[in-house]
Amino acid sequence: MAVTQRKLQAEYLRSILSMYPFVDVSVTYDRAYKGTHDSEWNNGVECLRAGQGKGDYHVVIQDDAILTPNFYENIEGAIANCPGGNALISLYTGKARPFPKRIQAAVDKAYHATWLRHYLLIWGVGIIIPTDHIEHLLEFVADRDEPYDTRIGIFYQRNMLPVYYTMPCLVDHDDELGTVIPGHGTEPGARVAHKLATGPVAWNNQVIDI
Repeated sequence: MAVTQRKLQAEYLRSILSMYPFVDVSVTYDRAYKGTHDSEWNNGVECLRAGQGKGDYHVVIQDDAILTPNFYENIEGAIANCPGGNALISLYTGKARPFPKRIQAAVDKAYHATWLRHYLLIWGVGIIIPTDHIEHLLEFVADRDEPYDTRIGIFYQRNMLPVYYTMPCLVDHDDELGTVIPGHGTEPGARVAHKLATGPVAWNNQVIDI
């Protein structure tokens, strides 16, 4: 999921992801980008629809994501071991917005756990979404005007479906790129991940609630 301003980063990510045995790898560009949440959401819709009919799960990676080692192997492991079963999985847990102290406390508790859990999607840097959720999600939030990640989170919150966060994170955020949406972000240096994966993750079913 990319904007045209970051074509270099998006194509670099595509080249890496294409070396893994995903069913398909594609980039959706927000070609009509005008610095609004609506244009971001339209790109998000196209990106989510790209996964329909191609498997049980769709992995969405944004253009400012940094992949960790053994990425595909850890994606498979996360899907196979998610305590929530057929659930939305976030590959990123950030240190900045919206409540950093609360998130830091959850990360500190997850010393042995490989999962955090919350009833919202807080970040959209990288997600694994069951493909049978996509159409219901898009219909549910079609008339809303929040940002991409917030709309997805609202669908799960309102339907009482928890979101699971991998711990360690499977993607980091390239904070040096900054944000392309006015007012969306924090000071440089803050938008980075907690506890990055450095190799194959030994998944367990221990969960810490955020």
